[in-house]
Amino acid sequence: MLEFGSLLRLLRSHLALTQTEMAEFLHMSQPVYSRVEAGRRPLSMTALQRIAEFLEVSVEELVFAFFLLDDNLKEIERRAGDPVNKLLLALARKYRERLPARFKDAAALGLLFDERGE
Repeated sequence: MLEFGSLLRLLRSHLALTQTEMAEFLHMSQPVYSRVEAGRRPLSMTALQRIAEFLEVSVEELVFAFFLLDDNLKEIERRAGDPVNKLLLALARKYRERLPARFKDAAALGLLFDERGE
């Protein structure tokens, strides 16, 4: 599984923000944010809530989007016999359909952005 910072990097890139801009939004320094994004420092619940509020999604949706990252889905596919994994894969297919196939991590982005037309 990827680190949660992988989702943050994807979101930051999708929103065309720099690490400095994201760090300022989360009230932390850029070096600290860089460590969070690299998976070397945990993200606080307060920061997670700020991101969710900014995206107009719940914290749960944000965490769920993490599991829908392509590399995480590959790991889940290897264990597709598990009923929970089957459900995750079915939901991933649903969210992937919201964006063109060329998008990497389309399921995660589809969950977080497509409904608002972003």
